[in-house]
Amino acid sequence: MKPAKISYKIISPLHWQDFSGGEWLKEQEQILLDRYLAKIYGYYLIKLGHLSTEMDCQQSMIRNHINVAAAPNIARGIVAELTALPIQQSSVDLCLLSHTLDFASDPHQILREVERVLTSDGYIILSGFNPLSLMGVRGYLGRRRVIPWACRMFAPMRVKDWLHLLGFEVLHDERYAFTSFSGVKPIGDWLENGGRKYARTFSSCYFIVARKRTSFLTPISNKWRLKKAISVTPLAS
Repeated sequence: MKPAKISYKIISPLHWQDFSGGEWLKEQEQILLDRYLAKIYGYYLIKLGHLSTEMDCQQSMIRNHINVAAAPNIARGIVAELTALPIQQSSVDLCLLSHTLDFASDPHQILREVERVLTSDGYIILSGFNPLSLMGVRGYLGRRRVIPWACRMFAPMRVKDWLHLLGFEVLHDERYAFTSFSGVKPIGDWLENGGRKYARTFSSCYFIVARKRTSFLTPISNKWRLKKAISVTPLAS
């Protein structure tokens, strides 16, 4: 298994339109995102990475939305490295990472930063490309320098293991996009629906919802006490 951290940077798309099938993929992710946004409450939602900042979160019950990306071409956001977020600890209720780990040099550190800034019961929603798919095969056959095949493609089970190690509970694991992304509209709806039912393992994309679980140890006080020694006072004779 290749190490998650690398010493070089990967070219990341700034917009969904920057790669083949990007608009279609955004629509599919938006449908899944809307399904879960209305179930999460809180005060602050941050979108990490350029693709995340373009997702519509109006269905969310959280009204304070903050965009965070490394390049300065984001609207109403923070320009910062995702591996060192300038955000206070335990202050965010939901973090959105749309294919953010796929184009990261150090995905572990990004997840550690997410865990740090989330509240004790905060949520993370993330998506990524699956190497065990038609898209993964197409990437291995010579298109690794072309976006989106130039990304890292971490298997969903590996990503879930990372989340478990950081204390997250995976609530939902959706699979979709059974395509190689070689066309404008990858596949028909009938094939997409069939793939979601019978071929989850080979989907090109995954969508994970997880919740941070923080256990607080409550000290148990001792209920028993040693009896005081009985002092016998001699009677006066």
